[in-house]
Amino acid sequence: MKNYLNSKLILFKKILPKKKHIITDSKIREFHYLKKIIKKRGLKLLDINKKELKIENLPKFLFGAFQLKNLHMAILLAKLCKLDNIKIYQSLKRIKKINGRLELIKIFPNNVKVFVDYAHTPDALKQVLKSIGEESNNSISIVFGCGGDRDHKKRPLMAKISKDFCKKIYVTDDNPRSEDPKKIRKLIVSYLKNREFYNIGNRSKAIKSAILNAEPNEIILVAGKGHENYQDYGSRITFISDKDIIKKIKIRNPYFDYKNKKYLFNTKIMNEVLKDKKFYKINGLAIDSRYLKENNLFIAIKGKKKDGNNFIDKAIKKGANHIISTKRNSKYQKKVTKVTSPINFLNSFAKTKRKYCKAKILAITGSAGKTSLKNMLQNLLQNYGKTFSSPLSYNNHFGVPVSLSNLSFEDKFGIFEVGMSKPGEINQLSKMIKPNLAIITNIAEAHIENFKNIKGIAKAKSEIINNIQINGTVILNRDDKFFSFISNKAKSKKIKIVSFGNSTKSDIRLIRLVRSNKEKKILVRIQNKNFSIKIKDANIYNVLASLAVLQELKLDIKKTLNIFKKSHLADGRGKIFNVKRYRKFFKLIDESYNANPLSVKNAIKNFSQIKKRNFKKYLLLGDMLELGKKSNDYHSKLSKLINNSDIDKVFVKGEKTLFTYKNLKKRKRGNIIQCNQDVDLILRNIIENKDYLMIKGSNATGLQDITKSMIRGF
Repeated sequence: MKNYLNSKLILFKKILPKKKHIITDSKIREFHYLKKIIKKRGLKLLDINKKELKIENLPKFLFGAFQLKNLHMAILLAKLCKLDNIKIYQSLKRIKKINGRLELIKIFPNNVKVFVDYAHTPDALKQVLKSIGEESNNSISIVFGCGGDRDHKKRPLMAKISKDFCKKIYVTDDNPRSEDPKKIRKLIVSYLKNREFYNIGNRSKAIKSAILNAEPNEIILVAGKGHENYQDYGSRITFISDKDIIKKIKIRNPYFDYKNKKYLFNTKIMNEVLKDKKFYKINGLAIDSRYLKENNLFIAIKGKKKDGNNFIDKAIKKGANHIISTKRNSKYQKKVTKVTSPINFLNSFAKTKRKYCKAKILAITGSAGKTSLKNMLQNLLQNYGKTFSSPLSYNNHFGVPVSLSNLSFEDKFGIFEVGMSKPGEINQLSKMIKPNLAIITNIAEAHIENFKNIKGIAKAKSEIINNIQINGTVILNRDDKFFSFISNKAKSKKIKIVSFGNSTKSDIRLIRLVRSNKEKKILVRIQNKNFSIKIKDANIYNVLASLAVLQELKLDIKKTLNIFKKSHLADGRGKIFNVKRYRKFFKLIDESYNANPLSVKNAIKNFSQIKKRNFKKYLLLGDMLELGKKSNDYHSKLSKLINNSDIDKVFVKGEKTLFTYKNLKKRKRGNIIQCNQDVDLILRNIIENKDYLMIKGSNATGLQDITKSMIRGF
């Protein structure tokens, strides 16, 4: 063996010129030999353990740490040869599997994967099983035997290695030649005490037994013969192919059909996270019993105000199929799994779901417009394939993992909203999402109390770029004052940039806006082509960002141009309602979902676009919260915008809006609202038929309760 190693080392000692590169793995046992050569000859070391590599859309047949390590080395070598980065990753599609070398032959409906490998020595078998074990949570079965007339000493070693790595062992014949195959197998199984094993001489039956006995998500290695197609019994040769046997086997899993495939997908995730082999009839996940659906997994999380453990009964009654809790439950013993931390379980479930999800994943962040853009993209992308988007405004450390966990195996697209209130949060959440495509809508003063200045917000929002996948894209607002700052970061990370906006340099460029009494229409230029789009009430920047997504995903834009005029605004984000109240009919513009300087500015601009005709415009304005030391200044500046608008009267609620109020023109000053009950008392004598009322403020001001009451009519 030493001579074999020395012959390999000649390549580095003599053939490779001095000061050239060597690509290797510092964890191999022979590395200390290489280290001396590297130092002596001044070679440049590229250690794959220190070179992080993100690879997505790997060929299915590439499996196990060993094959991935080889691929890693090949990619580093290609980069050293200065080959184009994009072409390197595109070429992965053309990689062909090696006959008989950890070759994936078939994936059965219950997600059982069956491999064949030529490994017939202890070291080769150990390396293959070790490689599989790192990828499979060690749920491995093996079919193997030992050859006759040679290497008697390796039989106990092969048995011990199988015992160390495998849960089920099927001992069978493997070219026994002139020896008695029964005696060979008997010797092997004598070393398999305290392990589940089967002694089946007929190789075909052994393979079938392993597959038919397999549990969901199990991995089976059929070792020893690889691509060979014969069995040597000394006096006779029988023709047999492991591959053909595997391919011909058909099984019906009692849990598998099209409807139940979702259960199998979630079972795979549960098995990996909980390290068990149970079947879970789970079709989704919830942490709030109010939103739980039948056959959901309920995670009982203890929050600041409520403890999920107190809602287990309610969850079971609503149809929860399984419960994750920190406590054992004698009443629902079979349905409850105890864990140390439900939050850690939730995060692990979400990360594992993302690992196996095949959908194109989009992540949206920014200071304003995230939810509206998410909803618009949902309406568009569902025309090209099954699309999932995070519900409501699920954009925090609970909402993001819950949303990710509810991705389906069928989804072609997944859209996630990413929010933050302080630095580091977007990095943490986007690391979980791992988007193929990220969108930053804009940068404004939202949550600025947790930052030194607005540039700090830009830095925090740009954290999403850290976790965009290889060959991924970031879509940026070219008109935003932080475009250059964020695009420079994307360039440093070698992330593709697509821009949208009014700027002539925008990839998706707004040429002009045309208004009429009945509709809004925009003319947009995309790759030297002009598109005329009717947009109704939609935010123009969101339309441009959506077009950028369609273009980047290489989807037919013309197919969905009519969707924009049907786009509906999210609740609390500018929807217009016809309201009957105080025995009058008027229009309510619901902008009550949160407020920051940018969103208030945009709301007032949009309000100004409604041309006045024998009616008046009123604004009920609540405090903009979380603006820090400059809060008073931000509120004062709003008065200039309002004074220059055609808003007739402004009513304010909150301590901070008094700074807006005192700088308003006297004719625009309405009343100062002390509590929600005052609103009806004041407005009933002011508002008339056909008038408009816009309500805008941060959530904590309680203005949403007023809009809900008006919309519902009580």
